[in-house]
Amino acid sequence: MKLQGKVALVTGSARGIGWEIVQAFAQEGARVVLCDVAQGNIDEAAAKLSLAPGNVLGVQADVTSEHDVENLFLGTVEKFARLDVLVNNAGFAWPRGGPVNLELADTPLEVWRKVLDTNLTGTFLCSREALKMMRKQGRGSIVNISSPQGKKGKSLRGPYSAAKFGVEGLSQVLAFENAAHNIRVNCLDPGGIVATEAIRNIPGNRGVRMLSPAIVRPCAVYLASDESIGVTGQSFVAPDWNRERGFDVPYTVA
Repeated sequence: MKLQGKVALVTGSARGIGWEIVQAFAQEGARVVLCDVAQGNIDEAAAKLSLAPGNVLGVQADVTSEHDVENLFLGTVEKFARLDVLVNNAGFAWPRGGPVNLELADTPLEVWRKVLDTNLTGTFLCSREALKMMRKQGRGSIVNISSPQGKKGKSLRGPYSAAKFGVEGLSQVLAFENAAHNIRVNCLDPGGIVATEAIRNIPGNRGVRMLSPAIVRPCAVYLASDESIGVTGQSFVAPDWNRERGFDVPYTVA
């Protein structure tokens, strides 16, 4: 029970990578806050955790909305009176419903803004609110979900690559600025294409071998737990970390 007594908030946690992380945290004893854009999805995910009502909170929030983010953290402090861990996971490569796979020369400004706002601005807004609580406590851990495309650009992923490069840089600055407050800030890169529901639903991906969303579980728990005290400003690649620590690198077929 590595997270016993801790309160952890995971954005975009009704499905995909966020859902894997929130399950792992709950299994390690954390009280958890789920956040997503659709209340129905949040309620369904929270019920699946089978936690006592006092150990789980589900909040509908759009991480690009300053008002929604403020209410998300207000609800967290009202229920749990603290926050130990924030995982900024909410994001996407392209807006749901498209368009997708555009070169930058053909990318509408609206699409650029949607991708940057969710992946990067959402990470900033949530981190800023979390820091208000964590600085008062004198400790905390922020984990920002990154991507291989946040380290090396990829064609037809211009907005997403720009956003994830930004997340990597933002994380380093947050780490520098909050080390004196005993607040750790690190990135977690899943390390490749992950077979989330959205990825599996792309026709061209069906039957393709990909990383399982569970790839992020062990390293996410490590970064949230006291095992990672003193570790900050780093970017961890989940498959590499798993191999180094003797954990499986799970694959699945989309």
